[in-house]
Amino acid sequence: MTTFEGSAPVVVGVENTDAARLAVLWAADEAVRRGLPLRLVNALDWPVGVDSDPNVTGPLQTWGGVFRDAGRRALDAAGALVVSRHPGLGISESLVDGEPAEVMREQARDAAMVVLGSRRLSSVRELMTTGGIAVPVVAHARCPVVIVREPEHATGDPLTIVVGVDGSRVSERAVAYAFDEASLRGAAVLAVQVRPFSASPVVGAVGNVEELEEGRARLAETLAGWNEKYPDVRVHREVVFGHPVSTLAQVSEHALCVVVGTRGLGGFKGMLLGSVSHGLLHHARCPVVVVPRERDDDHDQG
Repeated sequence: MTTFEGSAPVVVGVENTDAARLAVLWAADEAVRRGLPLRLVNALDWPVGVDSDPNVTGPLQTWGGVFRDAGRRALDAAGALVVSRHPGLGISESLVDGEPAEVMREQARDAAMVVLGSRRLSSVRELMTTGGIAVPVVAHARCPVVIVREPEHATGDPLTIVVGVDGSRVSERAVAYAFDEASLRGAAVLAVQVRPFSASPVVGAVGNVEELEEGRARLAETLAGWNEKYPDVRVHREVVFGHPVSTLAQVSEHALCVVVGTRGLGGFKGMLLGSVSHGLLHHARCPVVVVPRERDDDHDQG
Protein backbone atom coordinates (compact mmCIF):
# COMPACT_ATOMS: atom_id res chain seq x y z
CA MET A 1 0.00 0.00 0.00
CA THR A 2 1.11 3.56 -0.72
CA THR A 3 -0.24 6.99 0.16
CA PHE A 4 -2.41 6.77 -2.94
CA GLU A 5 -4.06 3.48 -2.00
CA GLY A 6 -6.53 2.31 0.63
CA SER A 7 -10.22 1.54 0.83
CA ALA A 8 -11.21 4.79 -0.90
CA PRO A 9 -12.60 4.24 -4.41
CA VAL A 10 -11.44 5.34 -7.81
CA VAL A 11 -14.24 7.71 -8.87
CA VAL A 12 -15.03 8.32 -12.53
CA GLY A 13 -17.49 10.69 -14.14
CA VAL A 14 -19.98 9.01 -16.47
CA GLU A 15 -21.62 10.52 -19.54
CA ASN A 16 -22.93 9.10 -22.78
CA THR A 17 -19.86 10.22 -24.77
CA ASP A 18 -16.84 8.49 -26.26
CA ALA A 19 -14.55 10.59 -24.05
CA ALA A 20 -16.37 9.47 -20.91
CA ARG A 21 -16.26 5.81 -21.96
CA LEU A 22 -12.50 6.08 -22.48
CA ALA A 23 -12.21 7.51 -18.97
CA VAL A 24 -14.36 4.74 -17.50
CA LEU A 25 -12.08 2.07 -18.98
CA TRP A 26 -8.94 3.87 -17.77
CA ALA A 27 -10.43 4.18 -14.28
CA ALA A 28 -11.45 0.52 -14.22
CA ASP A 29 -7.96 -0.59 -15.22
CA GLU A 30 -6.44 1.63 -12.53
CA ALA A 31 -8.82 0.32 -9.87
CA VAL A 32 -7.79 -3.23 -10.71
CA ARG A 33 -4.08 -2.33 -10.62
CA ARG A 34 -4.46 -0.77 -7.18
CA GLY A 35 -6.94 -3.24 -5.73
CA LEU A 36 -9.55 -0.51 -5.18
CA PRO A 37 -13.30 -0.37 -5.79
CA LEU A 38 -14.70 1.71 -8.64
CA ARG A 39 -17.46 4.28 -8.23
CA LEU A 40 -19.36 5.39 -11.35
CA VAL A 41 -20.93 8.84 -10.97
CA ASN A 42 -23.39 10.63 -13.22
CA ALA A 43 -24.19 14.25 -12.33
CA LEU A 44 -27.81 15.17 -13.04
CA ASP A 45 -27.61 18.87 -13.90
CA TRP A 46 -31.31 19.48 -13.47
CA PRO A 47 -33.39 21.16 -10.73
CA VAL A 48 -33.22 18.87 -7.69
CA GLY A 49 -36.35 16.83 -7.09
CA VAL A 50 -38.29 18.18 -10.08
CA ASP A 51 -39.37 14.71 -11.19
CA SER A 52 -40.59 13.75 -7.69
CA ASP A 53 -42.06 17.06 -6.42
CA PRO A 54 -45.90 16.80 -6.38
CA ASN A 55 -46.10 20.58 -6.83
CA VAL A 56 -44.32 20.37 -10.16
CA THR A 57 -46.47 19.14 -13.05
CA GLY A 58 -46.53 19.11 -16.81
CA PRO A 59 -43.53 19.28 -19.16
CA LEU A 60 -41.04 20.26 -16.47
CA GLN A 61 -41.74 17.12 -14.44
CA THR A 62 -41.69 15.02 -17.61
CA TRP A 63 -38.31 16.38 -18.65
CA GLY A 64 -36.94 15.83 -15.15
CA GLY A 65 -37.84 12.15 -15.43
CA VAL A 66 -36.31 11.98 -18.91
CA PHE A 67 -33.00 13.38 -17.65
CA ARG A 68 -32.96 11.01 -14.68
CA ASP A 69 -33.69 8.00 -16.91
CA ALA A 70 -30.91 9.04 -19.27
CA GLY A 71 -28.49 9.27 -16.35
CA ARG A 72 -29.41 5.81 -15.14
CA ARG A 73 -28.97 4.39 -18.64
CA ALA A 74 -25.53 5.98 -18.87
CA LEU A 75 -24.57 4.41 -15.53
CA ASP A 76 -25.92 1.01 -16.57
CA ALA A 77 -24.01 1.14 -19.86
CA ALA A 78 -20.78 2.14 -18.09
CA GLY A 79 -21.26 -0.64 -15.54
CA ALA A 80 -21.76 -3.21 -18.29
CA LEU A 81 -18.63 -1.94 -20.07
CA VAL A 82 -16.57 -2.35 -16.89
CA VAL A 83 -17.94 -5.81 -16.12
CA SER A 84 -17.11 -7.01 -19.63
CA ARG A 85 -13.50 -5.94 -19.07
CA HIS A 86 -13.06 -6.75 -15.34
CA PRO A 87 -15.79 -9.16 -14.17
CA GLY A 88 -14.55 -9.32 -10.56
CA LEU A 89 -14.14 -5.59 -9.92
CA GLY A 90 -16.26 -4.09 -7.14
CA ILE A 91 -18.48 -1.38 -8.65
CA SER A 92 -20.94 1.10 -7.20
CA GLU A 93 -23.12 3.54 -9.15
CA SER A 94 -24.30 7.00 -8.07
CA LEU A 95 -26.80 9.28 -9.79
CA VAL A 96 -26.29 12.63 -8.09
CA ASP A 97 -28.31 15.83 -8.48
CA GLY A 98 -26.15 18.85 -9.15
CA GLU A 99 -23.86 20.74 -11.49
CA PRO A 100 -21.14 18.34 -12.72
CA ALA A 101 -18.12 20.27 -11.41
CA GLU A 102 -19.70 20.63 -7.95
CA VAL A 103 -20.71 16.97 -7.87
CA MET A 104 -17.25 15.72 -8.81
CA ARG A 105 -15.54 18.06 -6.36
CA GLU A 106 -17.72 16.63 -3.61
CA GLN A 107 -17.02 13.07 -4.77
CA ALA A 108 -13.28 13.79 -4.55
CA ARG A 109 -13.54 14.21 -0.76
CA ASP A 110 -13.42 10.46 -0.10
CA ALA A 111 -11.80 9.26 -3.33
CA ALA A 112 -8.40 7.75 -3.94
CA MET A 113 -8.46 9.54 -7.28
CA VAL A 114 -10.97 11.11 -9.64
CA VAL A 115 -10.98 10.30 -13.36
CA LEU A 116 -12.67 12.54 -15.91
CA GLY A 117 -13.13 12.22 -19.64
CA SER A 118 -12.77 15.40 -21.63
CA ARG A 119 -13.70 16.22 -25.17
CA ARG A 120 -11.11 18.23 -27.08
CA LEU A 121 -12.35 21.81 -26.76
CA SER A 122 -10.49 25.08 -27.07
CA SER A 123 -9.37 26.67 -23.82
CA VAL A 124 -12.06 29.34 -24.14
CA ARG A 125 -14.87 26.86 -24.80
CA GLU A 126 -13.67 24.63 -21.95
CA LEU A 127 -13.91 27.52 -19.50
CA MET A 128 -17.19 28.92 -20.85
CA THR A 129 -19.28 25.74 -21.04
CA THR A 130 -20.77 23.42 -18.42
CA GLY A 131 -18.85 20.61 -20.10
CA GLY A 132 -15.58 22.14 -18.90
CA ILE A 133 -15.38 20.56 -15.46
CA ALA A 134 -11.71 19.56 -15.49
CA VAL A 135 -10.29 22.91 -14.34
CA PRO A 136 -12.55 23.48 -11.30
CA VAL A 137 -12.26 19.87 -10.16
CA VAL A 138 -8.49 19.82 -10.50
CA ALA A 139 -8.16 23.17 -8.74
CA HIS A 140 -9.97 22.03 -5.60
CA ALA A 141 -9.57 18.24 -5.32
CA ARG A 142 -7.43 16.85 -2.50
CA CYS A 143 -6.68 13.65 -4.41
CA PRO A 144 -5.03 13.04 -7.79
CA VAL A 145 -7.26 13.93 -10.73
CA VAL A 146 -6.78 12.18 -14.07
CA ILE A 147 -8.00 13.81 -17.28
CA VAL A 148 -8.37 11.25 -20.06
CA ARG A 149 -8.65 13.21 -23.27
CA GLU A 150 -6.40 10.96 -25.33
CA PRO A 151 -5.66 7.21 -25.01
CA GLU A 152 -2.54 6.11 -23.17
CA HIS A 153 0.30 4.85 -25.35
CA ALA A 154 0.99 1.29 -24.23
CA THR A 155 3.19 0.20 -27.12
CA GLY A 156 6.39 2.05 -26.25
CA ASP A 157 9.63 0.28 -25.40
CA PRO A 158 10.00 0.92 -22.59
CA LEU A 159 6.55 1.95 -21.39
CA THR A 160 7.06 5.42 -19.97
CA ILE A 161 5.47 7.74 -17.43
CA VAL A 162 6.54 11.36 -17.78
CA VAL A 163 6.68 13.61 -14.72
CA GLY A 164 7.33 17.33 -14.67
CA VAL A 165 9.79 18.39 -11.96
CA ASP A 166 10.32 21.99 -10.84
CA GLY A 167 11.98 21.33 -7.49
CA SER A 168 8.98 22.35 -5.34
CA ARG A 169 7.37 20.21 -2.63
CA VAL A 170 4.36 19.92 -4.91
CA SER A 171 6.39 18.37 -7.71
CA GLU A 172 7.77 15.90 -5.15
CA ARG A 173 4.19 14.66 -4.74
CA ALA A 174 3.95 14.26 -8.50
CA VAL A 175 7.22 12.31 -8.51
CA ALA A 176 5.86 10.02 -5.78
CA TYR A 177 2.78 9.26 -7.88
CA ALA A 178 4.88 8.70 -11.02
CA PHE A 179 7.16 6.14 -9.35
CA ASP A 180 4.21 4.38 -7.73
CA GLU A 181 2.37 4.14 -11.05
CA ALA A 182 5.49 3.05 -12.91
CA SER A 183 6.11 0.25 -10.41
CA LEU A 184 2.53 -0.97 -10.78
CA ARG A 185 2.77 -0.97 -14.55
CA GLY A 186 6.32 -2.15 -15.15
CA ALA A 187 7.14 1.18 -16.74
CA ALA A 188 10.06 3.61 -16.68
CA VAL A 189 9.93 7.18 -15.37
CA LEU A 190 11.07 10.09 -17.50
CA ALA A 191 11.64 13.05 -15.15
CA VAL A 192 11.72 16.34 -17.03
CA GLN A 193 12.94 19.73 -15.84
CA VAL A 194 11.95 22.46 -18.30
CA ARG A 195 14.13 25.54 -18.18
CA PRO A 196 13.54 28.88 -19.93
CA PHE A 197 16.13 30.10 -22.39
CA SER A 198 18.54 32.75 -21.13
CA ALA A 199 19.05 35.97 -23.09
CA SER A 200 20.63 33.95 -25.91
CA PRO A 201 19.08 30.59 -26.91
CA VAL A 202 22.34 29.51 -28.57
CA VAL A 203 23.38 26.07 -27.36
CA GLY A 204 26.43 26.38 -25.14
CA ALA A 205 25.79 30.00 -24.17
CA VAL A 206 27.05 30.68 -20.65
CA GLY A 207 23.57 31.42 -19.29
CA ASN A 208 22.18 28.21 -20.68
CA VAL A 209 25.08 26.16 -19.30
CA GLU A 210 24.30 27.53 -15.86
CA GLU A 211 20.58 26.81 -16.35
CA LEU A 212 21.43 23.28 -17.47
CA GLU A 213 23.54 22.61 -14.38
CA GLU A 214 20.89 24.07 -12.07
CA GLY A 215 18.24 21.92 -13.72
CA ARG A 216 20.32 18.80 -13.30
CA ALA A 217 20.91 19.68 -9.65
CA ARG A 218 17.18 20.13 -9.01
CA LEU A 219 16.40 16.85 -10.69
CA ALA A 220 19.00 15.03 -8.62
CA GLU A 221 17.69 16.58 -5.41
CA THR A 222 14.05 15.79 -6.13
CA LEU A 223 14.75 12.22 -7.29
CA ALA A 224 17.12 11.36 -4.43
CA GLY A 225 15.99 8.19 -2.69
CA TRP A 226 13.35 7.13 -5.19
CA ASN A 227 15.62 4.64 -6.95
CA GLU A 228 16.22 2.92 -3.62
CA LYS A 229 12.50 2.87 -2.81
CA TYR A 230 11.58 1.57 -6.27
CA PRO A 231 14.57 -0.44 -7.53
CA ASP A 232 12.39 -2.00 -10.22
CA VAL A 233 11.74 1.36 -11.91
CA ARG A 234 14.18 2.64 -14.51
CA VAL A 235 14.65 6.41 -14.42
CA HIS A 236 15.63 8.76 -17.22
CA ARG A 237 16.34 12.43 -16.57
CA GLU A 238 16.11 15.30 -19.04
CA VAL A 239 16.71 19.02 -18.72
CA VAL A 240 15.03 20.70 -21.67
CA PHE A 241 14.99 24.35 -22.74
CA GLY A 242 11.65 25.67 -23.93
CA HIS A 243 8.07 26.33 -22.88
CA PRO A 244 6.89 23.85 -20.23
CA VAL A 245 3.48 23.10 -21.83
CA SER A 246 4.71 22.44 -25.35
CA THR A 247 7.80 20.63 -24.11
CA LEU A 248 5.95 18.27 -21.77
CA ALA A 249 3.25 17.68 -24.37
CA GLN A 250 5.91 16.73 -26.88
CA VAL A 251 7.97 14.43 -24.65
CA SER A 252 4.82 12.68 -23.41
CA GLU A 253 3.43 12.08 -26.89
CA HIS A 254 4.12 8.34 -26.59
CA ALA A 255 3.72 8.00 -22.80
CA LEU A 256 1.24 6.13 -20.65
CA CYS A 257 0.52 9.43 -18.91
CA VAL A 258 2.10 12.72 -17.91
CA VAL A 259 2.12 13.68 -14.23
CA VAL A 260 2.33 17.22 -12.85
CA GLY A 261 1.63 18.92 -9.53
CA THR A 262 -0.71 21.69 -8.50
CA ARG A 263 -1.14 23.74 -5.37
CA GLY A 264 -4.80 24.30 -6.24
CA LEU A 265 -7.00 26.96 -4.63
CA GLY A 266 -5.07 29.83 -6.22
CA GLY A 267 -1.46 30.90 -6.01
CA PHE A 268 0.06 29.14 -9.01
CA LYS A 269 3.62 29.20 -10.25
CA GLY A 270 6.10 26.92 -12.02
CA MET A 271 4.66 23.59 -13.16
CA LEU A 272 1.30 24.23 -11.50
CA LEU A 273 -2.34 24.69 -12.43
CA GLY A 274 -2.88 27.99 -14.16
CA SER A 275 0.24 27.55 -16.24
CA VAL A 276 1.54 24.09 -17.12
CA SER A 277 -1.16 21.90 -15.60
CA HIS A 278 -3.89 23.96 -17.21
CA GLY A 279 -2.10 23.99 -20.55
CA LEU A 280 -1.57 20.24 -20.55
CA LEU A 281 -5.29 19.66 -20.01
CA HIS A 282 -5.75 21.09 -23.49
CA HIS A 283 -2.60 20.01 -25.32
CA ALA A 284 -1.33 16.69 -23.92
CA ARG A 285 -1.63 13.67 -26.21
CA CYS A 286 -2.00 11.18 -23.36
CA PRO A 287 -3.85 11.09 -20.02
CA VAL A 288 -2.83 13.88 -17.62
CA VAL A 289 -2.49 13.17 -13.89
CA VAL A 290 -2.59 16.26 -11.66
CA VAL A 291 -1.41 15.62 -8.10
CA PRO A 292 -2.35 18.23 -5.45
CA ARG A 293 -0.30 19.53 -2.59
CA GLU A 294 -0.81 18.18 0.91
CA ARG A 295 -2.69 20.42 3.31
CA ASP A 296 0.47 21.29 5.21
CA ASP A 297 2.03 22.58 1.99
CA ASP A 298 -0.12 25.73 2.08
CA HIS A 299 2.83 27.92 3.03
CA ASP A 300 4.59 26.82 -0.19
CA GLN A 301 2.10 28.70 -2.38
CA GLY A 302 3.18 31.71 -4.34
